[in-house]
Amino acid sequence: MSGADSELPYWLALRRAGLGSTNFALLLARFGTMSAAWEADLEDIAAAGVDPRYARAMVKARSRFDPESELRVAHDAGARVLTWLDGDYPSALRDVPQAPPVLFVRGTQGPAFDPALAVVGTRNVTAYGRQATEAFVSMAADAGVAVISGLARGVDAIAHRVALERGAPTVAVLAGGIDKVYPRENSGLSERIQEAGCIVSEYPPGIPARPDYFPRRNRILSGLARATLIVEAGEGSGALHTANWAFEQGRDVFAVPGSVFSKQSQGTNQLIRENTARLVATPEQLCEELNVLTATRQFPLPENEPKPPPAAMAEPGSAEEQLLEHLSGTGQHIDELARAASIPVHVASSTLQVLELQGLVTQTSPMSFAKAQG
Repeated sequence: MSGADSELPYWLALRRAGLGSTNFALLLARFGTMSAAWEADLEDIAAAGVDPRYARAMVKARSRFDPESELRVAHDAGARVLTWLDGDYPSALRDVPQAPPVLFVRGTQGPAFDPALAVVGTRNVTAYGRQATEAFVSMAADAGVAVISGLARGVDAIAHRVALERGAPTVAVLAGGIDKVYPRENSGLSERIQEAGCIVSEYPPGIPARPDYFPRRNRILSGLARATLIVEAGEGSGALHTANWAFEQGRDVFAVPGSVFSKQSQGTNQLIRENTARLVATPEQLCEELNVLTATRQFPLPENEPKPPPAAMAEPGSAEEQLLEHLSGTGQHIDELARAASIPVHVASSTLQVLELQGLVTQTSPMSFAKAQG
């Protein structure tokens, strides 16, 4: 092994012992190498400033974990292991507070991409949220932006799928080991992601996802990206944690506005109201904020993949069709449109936002809409 490779087993063993970024930094400053830290006695470890609980855990770990065995476990899981000292460790992530000292990566490329956009949102996505995610991610991917997300149901899974369809690399950040994909229904999606990008975790193989791991996972998700986009997020949504991490990391946070009648948009709209996130009403606005050209593609569409269809026309009998029948070239208030179409105002509101994203409707003034021209 080279010098760096010979140190890797000790990084893994200390990570398995439960040490995090703060204690790794203290050990590196005190001992210079993780092999020296692994061999140090309790007094020297304490002198480095390590919390006594973790100092004792380090000493006990020597009888529980074999550094070389930890390396074999990682390799058997198909993982590349990156530490702070590796040149391939993402520089964007290394610069943020609490950057994970060890990353486990599996896939053909990544996890460092620039530009990269984190896209997160609710698991219980609405039709509006699905349409918005597809529209925003499609244009960002076409502009050469890699997509980072968390492989969860809803917005996350849609963002990954759209990136793959558009031929852009995508990274899934897990809240458990890379051999413990959660939810299991996204195992197939995980395999596709690894062919075009990678999956990433700070947790060693064999560690299942836990509820308390997800909030910490989100700091990696935002830390890998230049900016974070929140599509739909209800009050208390994990997507709001990602937004807060990004905000603390000094990264841009953007949010797609949602219906005031939709629970899934309450958190998103609150981020905008509190100026934690900047409102982006169209995919073009997002690309302008990211300073990428919408006409530029860095990634070709995959061969034999069908080109994404143009904005879908309304299905017969749907709310979309009813509203389009009553829209004209001049602005009409949403209350008037809802009465004419015989649908509730909150349904009209969310439907009009979908139609606006499809390019079929334009907003002429607050709460007023007209049929798009041309």
